Amino acid sequence: MVLVMERNKALIGMRSLMASIGATAASTFVGIYAVILGAGAVEMGWLQSSFNSITNGGQILWGKLSDRTGRRKIFLFAGSAVLSLLWFLMPFSANPVILILIYSAIALFSSMITVNWFSLIADLYDSSIRGRFLAFVNNISSVGTILSLLIMVSVFGSNPNNDIRIPFFLASGTYIVSAISSLLLKEDRHSSKFKEKFSTTIRNIKNDRNFYKYFQATNIQGFFWSMAWPMFPITIVTVMGFSLQQVAILTICSLGVSIAVQYVLGKFSDRKERPPLIFLNRIMLSLIPLSYAFLNSFTMFILLEVYSGFLGALQNIVMTSYMLDVVPSQRKGEYIAIINGFNGLVYFLGALVGGYMLQFAIDMFPLRTALEYSYIVVFVGRFVSSLLFLQLKEPEKRGRTPISLFTILYKEKLPGNPSGGTIKMK
Repeated sequence: MVLVMERNKALIGMRSLMASIGATAASTFVGIYAVILGAGAVEMGWLQSSFNSITNGGQILWGKLSDRTGRRKIFLFAGSAVLSLLWFLMPFSANPVILILIYSAIALFSSMITVNWFSLIADLYDSSIRGRFLAFVNNISSVGTILSLLIMVSVFGSNPNNDIRIPFFLASGTYIVSAISSLLLKEDRHSSKFKEKFSTTIRNIKNDRNFYKYFQATNIQGFFWSMAWPMFPITIVTVMGFSLQQVAILTICSLGVSIAVQYVLGKFSDRKERPPLIFLNRIMLSLIPLSYAFLNSFTMFILLEVYSGFLGALQNIVMTSYMLDVVPSQRKGEYIAIINGFNGLVYFLGALVGGYMLQFAIDMFPLRTALEYSYIVVFVGRFVSSLLFLQLKEPEKRGRTPISLFTILYKEKLPGNPSGGTIKMK
């Protein structure tokens, strides 16, 4: 059994590394590529909304199928094989509309992978070690993405239309390796104990109080969360004029900080109650769009990415760990699909509203001013909706030490200790 677990750990690590070297790094440049092709605020809204809504909405289908068939890895294999072809086609987009269509297809099969990936981890690793395991996976992913971006920084030239092919072709190749590694995984066959219709499952989620509160908070905040997505690439490319190399460096800074703090946060989250950390994280993340509104140099954006990377580590570990604990053990695929499916619908609406709101502002003000006003609206919505996370409760009988926001913010420091802390989430 121990050998099987170690073999699975190595294969999961390998697949995470391949995905990060390829698709994770490539996704950094999709929005940038759309702006290069001439996408405006409305088209950026459609690009972001279609990808996120299909990615999350598709999980309803794939979660139901994987729970009913009792298998995860066959879906991981199939999704990886199709994504290899789609990423290969990406740089041949002739205009923003074609790019949106290809990226939407990528979203559909990415959703197949996402729901089965987290369901597989939940099947194989229980709550007592899940935080540390997620830190292990996330650190491998971060290292892979950083290595990939460092190589791109050195090989990118002065022609972005040609350079953009490098990350997309790399994503295509690494998905072939990911497909093969998925087939080598050893999984415990599971079977659903519930036979009611999927629609009945959706109606009954109110009975799972911890899950439903988390479901409510993430969906309401998700609308304001996604409003800023069409704005970020326009700020980076059109307003700031950053090159592909600079975009890669910004991502490297964020991921580097994530690697530095994720393992410690994983161990901490395995022992402490997570809702206070989740709330603090959401409040701090709400400041990011406000920063985009007023920062005016590459150095300042580097500092912002350090801050973002710090918070991203906490999100990746604590929120994912918490979500996997509040879903019923025999319905992981369906419940993860439900929350991500509804998130997808909310993201679709939010990104569209954000894109059209920005376009409306552009019609009245200069681009920089229009972005500032739009970012302020997003900040207010994100900040206020963060208060919903105060209602979360730690699942019972998890053996965790209670923690409060007061102890996080005002814990007494020994002489010589740093006064701050680092938190990150995915």
